[in-house]
Amino acid sequence: MHIPKCPKPISVREAFELIKLIPLGKRTKVLAKGNESLYMSYFEWTDDIISILINKSDKGISDPIFTIPKENKRRTAEKTEEEGQDFSSHIVIKLPNKDIDPALVIIEQCHGLSVSTIKELLDNIINDAKKISPDKFKQMHPDGSVDNDGNPKKYDVIFKSEFDGHISNELKDDLNHGKIRSIELITDKDQNTDFDEEGYVKEKCKTLVLTLKDNENNIANKYGRIVKLCKKEKNNYSHARIKLKTQSGLDRTVNMNTADGLVQHYVKKEKLDNFNYNLKSSYDKPDKSILDKMKKLLLLEHND
Repeated sequence: MHIPKCPKPISVREAFELIKLIPLGKRTKVLAKGNESLYMSYFEWTDDIISILINKSDKGISDPIFTIPKENKRRTAEKTEEEGQDFSSHIVIKLPNKDIDPALVIIEQCHGLSVSTIKELLDNIINDAKKISPDKFKQMHPDGSVDNDGNPKKYDVIFKSEFDGHISNELKDDLNHGKIRSIELITDKDQNTDFDEEGYVKEKCKTLVLTLKDNENNIANKYGRIVKLCKKEKNNYSHARIKLKTQSGLDRTVNMNTADGLVQHYVKKEKLDNFNYNLKSSYDKPDKSILDKMKKLLLLEHND
């Protein structure tokens, strides 16, 4: 019998099956001492495509002001004490053919609704399902121990989602064709530990500075080499800082997450345009044109 040494991950399909157990009106998470509320306002699952609308209501944002400068007019739209300014993000997910594979997802970029914020809400909803289906959150204990009746012991687990950004070709081109000046591997594992006997000086982070023989070695795939190095050191260093001069002569500093080689500035983005009406900052149900364009783009990415 195989005993897992760590919790067994579940598929994206299984994760959304858990989300479906929670009524739509309860798929929420409160942040910032009640000043911010995240909530899922729409959910549709058709075949292998999942469409979601996630909203954020923020009480902490100042009342919006509208002006007509040439007429010297100014108007404030005051909200009540319990109201928050609302934002929304359309999300479309293509489930993989094999459950073991990751799903492909496109997220509408929206103020205040970063990928990490969306992840936080999804993780909260998934683990809320434990109250409804607790057996889904129990797995065999990794030490292989048994109870008094000889049955394998089980322990409680929680599940967390992961989003891996698709790197744009711009980053690959900058690294492959530019001149890399240095790579800094950085860790803050010992942050705030005493650096002198009195504890007056505190450690902020440790940095390992690496240099490359860019002039001596003509390596075609420098991007692949650097990402491989960063991922190899992910347990020792949480992020990397790469300084380079691009092929066009621009000095650039790139901050990279060592776990997945993700650089927020270089995450692949696509612009949706040619709408014949003004788009809103918030929706209580999906905009059909936005969803249609996102689904079309998703299928193009999937077929590439």
